[in-house]
Order: sequence, then structure tokens, then C-alpha cells
Amino acid sequence: MHNAHKKLFIPAVIAAALTIGSLAGCASGSASDSSASPSASETTASAQLPASFPKSDVPIIDGTILVARGDADNGWSVTVQPEGKTGFADAKAALEKAGYTPTTEATDTKAVYANDKYTVAVGTPGVSVTYTVTAN
Repeated sequence: MHNAHKKLFIPAVIAAALTIGSLAGCASGSASDSSASPSASETTASAQLPASFPKSDVPIIDGTILVARGDADNGWSVTVQPEGKTGFADAKAALEKAGYTPTTEATDTKAVYANDKYTVAVGTPGVSVTYTVTAN
């Protein structure tokens, strides 16, 4: 029964991750300008990870955190605007380096990884990367 629940849960996690990532991608696209680097006000205006986010267990790519919500009971959602254009590939590589294994076949825009503590869905609508993290 546990496996049946997990198989139904993973597509829901992916859908949520992609929906949140799409919304964040739209928001970040409208705020872009022609400057080569972010201003000091843009850098300090980034969202902060929730205090309960498992920072030592779930690697997050470098960049501006656009959205960061959640808690240990319900899971977390984090959307990052990476510093470069390889954010999605960097996110997958960081999860694998941290010992996560793919639970489904990755595509160009989504992947799901798990270890003994967490399941992490990563997705990208373009440049931004959204993580949906749930405790196992």
C-alpha cells in the first residue's frame, strides 16, 4: 500500500513543482532589465528559506531565491533564479552528489530524486528552478 501511495504522490509533486516554477518564471521575466548584474536592492530582496528547511540535507543551487515556503509537516517549495543558464543541470548534479537517486526518468524540464529522508522534485519552466521537497 505504501508504494501505491508514493506512486500517486510523485506525479502530484511534479505537477505542483512545475506549476509553482511556471508562476515564478513569469514573475521573474517581467522584472528583467538590461543591466548585466543585479542591483544591491534586488540582491537583498530575495526570499529566505524557511527556518525548518533541511539545508544540510537538500542542496539548493546558487542564485536569487524568488519563492520559499513550507514546513516539516507539509513539505517545502523553493524557486531559485540561478546565476547562470545551467541551473536545472546544476540542481540535478548537486542532488546526485549529495546521494540522491532518480526515482523517475528525468526530462529536459523535470526530475524527481529521493534518499532515505526526502523526496525532491526539481523542475524548470525555462531558467528558474523549482524544488518541491517532502519528508519520506
